[in-house]
This record gives sequence, structure tokens and C-alpha cells, in this order.
Amino acid sequence: MGRGHFDHAFVVWLHFFFLIHAGGLWRDEINLVNLAGRHSLAEMQKDSFPVLMPLLVSDWSGIGLGQSDLGLRFLGTLVGLGTVAALWASAWTARRPPLISLALFALNCMVIIYDDSLRGYGLGCLFIVLTTGAAWAFLKKPAWTRTAVFAAMAILSVHALYQNAVLFAAICFGAWTVCWRRKDFPAAVKILWVSLAAAISLLPYWKNISGLPAAAVSERTGFSPALVFDNFAAVLALPKPAYLYVWGFLALIIVGLGGQSWCAHFSKPRAFAGEAPTEGLPLFAGATLLAALAGFAGFLWFAAVPTQAWYFLPPIALAAACFDLGLLLPSLHRYCRAAIYVLMAATVLIAVPFAHQHLNVRFTNVDLLARQLAVEASPQDFIVVSPWYCGLSFERYFKGATPWQTLPPLADHSTHRYDLFQEKMKMPHPLQPILDQIAATLQGGHRVWVVGWMGIPEPGVPPPDDLPPPPLKSSGWSDIPYFMVWTEQTAWFLENHSLSFACLESETNNNVIYHEHLNRFMASGWKDSSQPVSTPDSKTNQP
Repeated sequence: MGRGHFDHAFVVWLHFFFLIHAGGLWRDEINLVNLAGRHSLAEMQKDSFPVLMPLLVSDWSGIGLGQSDLGLRFLGTLVGLGTVAALWASAWTARRPPLISLALFALNCMVIIYDDSLRGYGLGCLFIVLTTGAAWAFLKKPAWTRTAVFAAMAILSVHALYQNAVLFAAICFGAWTVCWRRKDFPAAVKILWVSLAAAISLLPYWKNISGLPAAAVSERTGFSPALVFDNFAAVLALPKPAYLYVWGFLALIIVGLGGQSWCAHFSKPRAFAGEAPTEGLPLFAGATLLAALAGFAGFLWFAAVPTQAWYFLPPIALAAACFDLGLLLPSLHRYCRAAIYVLMAATVLIAVPFAHQHLNVRFTNVDLLARQLAVEASPQDFIVVSPWYCGLSFERYFKGATPWQTLPPLADHSTHRYDLFQEKMKMPHPLQPILDQIAATLQGGHRVWVVGWMGIPEPGVPPPDDLPPPPLKSSGWSDIPYFMVWTEQTAWFLENHSLSFACLESETNNNVIYHEHLNRFMASGWKDSSQPVSTPDSKTNQP
């Protein structure tokens, strides 16, 4: 059995290892599952992705396989393994196994975690890799059948993720570069038809693409190059920080080989006949990778949203596919090829135990906290969930009779209702109903539970001031300053109006990804009952 087969076996094992440890769905996955459950294309478009992934989840549930968390997680696992299969398919168009992408990309624990998540990123990685392989297969023999396959992969790719349209454009740029080099203009025209087909297929999303929905204005806080680099590096610097430089070095080699191929043969154009010459591979891979990096940076600037590490999975998947196509060529010096083989073998030895250690994590502990509270909280108690968007997770998993609400109180917790939150940002004293219910619960001799992120203030600390209506000078329409202040105000109220308010230690906090790693608090008893219950306010506060 070759080393590539061992890589593949390790990858499959790690995906299933993560499957049995990932636990419940976290809020973004629940948002997608709930939208998919409405069986409406218009509703499915309310997520930050096109409808391909919600449709897949809807069909998966429709045949009875998505009725449990494990069933839904298994769908994510199949998508993640599909990306591995796509890497094989893409590399095999150049008649070689995906040695580089398996070691660098497929064994990356962050790739496995978010590729298998019920979001659009895994499906986006799968189809952008297949589109890359289909493009090279087309360049080898630009027949209409291969044109149709190229077009099908391109359409599926852009319907998995909006940003894949940018990456697909980069693939077209790489393919056109090869066509220009060969003077093969009929093939270039076919690529144009493929690109037009993919673009036309996105017309139903034109409103979403041309301007982000008004409800997403809370997320558009601006383009931060430092944050972009940090999140990009967070994925590449695994399993060791030095791998950031490995990715960068290989990218430079690919782009350099592509430039060398262009310059070396620019004065000697070859007539196209049958299969493409091998030297077209580094030109295609280098031009595609260069265009993808520039184009994706432009997309992030246009979107103006805070980036997360998983946003970079599709461009990194495309880069890995380009490494497989553009490196390890027969023309590459044998010592260079040997060095790459040794590096990839060492990567496997480092990455497998590292991934095994770091894949023993849960996406959330809200499901565990909800089950605890269903047993411990009485129907006369009250539960507060903070931040507000964790209400999606709590609503899915809490089956008790205890009343609960988020900070601030929202009428709908089935999806990310930024529109409802924005209305609360404009209102004076939006926490008043919550504070009134907290006071009534404590005065009645019952307990108030908090599920979320909350700090207990020191005695004597004054209450936090209200924020004025948005936009704020420093953060615009961002929801973050508001839910932070409202959480601090609630914590101040509980600390100053209860006899006991503390964070409860729990085993549910072990091995949880920080995005939804919440704590549990409990307050009981009422003090200073003569003081009127009111929301802290300051008319002098400035944005």
C-alpha cells in the first residue's frame, strides 16, 4: 500500500473520530437546519449562502436521515469525505495522487472541523476542487462533453458559496492564460460560455450579491487586513506554526513555475493538437492561484465583514489542488521532488497525532447545559440566555417548562434575527421586561439562571450606562457593543439585587470550541427590595 493510501486511511479515520466527539449542533448550523426545514427557496436564501446546502439538508431530512444530531452530523462527515474524494479526482486529471493536498489540507484538524460542519464551506471546498480538476481535464481535451462537465461543476460550486464565484473566476483566468499561450481561441470561447452559464445561474441571488441584505448591516464592520491575515494564518499554521511558511513557500514555487512556463515559451507558441503539453500545468496552477488570492482579498474588502478562520477553507482547498497539479512535474529536478516527498511524509507523521488530539472537541455545550437545566430549574424559575444569538441553540435543546428569554428579549429564536435585534438597539430601556421578570422571580423565592458569557461585577461598581441609538462612531451598527453593555447591566442587576449570584462549575465546559463555550450562573434571594427596579441610563453618554 502506497503512502497516499495511508494518508487516505488516516483522513477517513479522523473524520469519523471527529463525528463521534462533535456533539450537538451550534447556532450557525441550527440556523441552516431551521431554514432548510421550512422547505422554501425564499426562506433558504435568508442564510449567508446560496440554497445548495440547505436543499441538501432538506432532502437528507426528507428521507429520514436528519431526524437527530448524529444523522445531521453524518451528512457533514460525508461532505468532508467528499472533499477528500474531490482532491483525488482533481489530481488524477494530471495522472498523479493528491500527495500534497492530503498532507497539508486534508489532515489539517481545522479543515476537518469546519469542512464537516453543517455550513456551506465544506460543500464549497468540494465543488471548487472538482471545478479545478474539470478545468484541467477540459484544457487537456476541450471537447463539448468536458465543457459540459466543467460547466456543471462551476454552477454547483457557485451555488455552494457566493465567494466561490471569485474562485471560479480565478480558475477561468488560469484556463484562459493557457488558451492564450496556445493560441487556442475556440477553447477560450468555450470557457467564456461556461463562465456565462455560472453567472446566469446566480441571477436569482442578484439582490443578495449586489448589496448585502439590510439585516446584515450589524455584521458589516469594515475590512481589517490584520484580522484577515490572522484568520488566514490560523488555518495554514497547522499542525505547527512553521507550516504557514511551508504554504507560502509552495505558493511562491507554483507562481514562479507558472511565470517561468509563460516566459520560456512565449516566443515559441505551440499549435494545439490533442492533449495539452505537460508544461501547461504549472501555468494553469500558477495563474489560478495568483488570481484566487487577489480576487478573494477583493471579495473580503467588498463584504466588509469580520472574517473567521473557516472563511478561508475554499481558497486554501483551491491552493492545495493547484499544488497537486503544478508540483511534482517530471521536469522538476529530482532533488526538489524528493524534498517535497520527504516534507509531506514528515507532515503526515506530525499532523495525524496533532489532529487526533485536537479533534476531541464539541461545537457547543449549550445542549448539555440545556439538559441540566431541564432537570434542575423549576417552572417558577427564570432563565436568561446571553449572547442573544445563542438563543437558537438553547431553543433547540431546552425541553423544560421554565420560562426563558435572551438579552434583549426577542420574539423569534429560530434563526439569526438581526433585524429584531436592530429594533431593540433603537429602543430606550429594551431590558426592562427582563429585569422586571428577574425581580419578580427573585422576590417570589425562586432562582434566576444565566446561560452564557457574563462577568460578575465587583461590589460598589456603578451600573453601566446605556448606549445611544446606532450608528455609533466607533462600531456603526455592530450588535457587539449593545449586547456587551446589556449583559453587563444584567450582571450588575443580579449582583446588586440577589443574595447569591455565582458561576457554577460544570464538566460541560471541557473540550468545547470557544465560539459557543458558555457558562452557567445562578442567582437566588432578593435584597434591597425597596430600591425601584429600573434599567441604568445616562443621557450624557456619547457614541
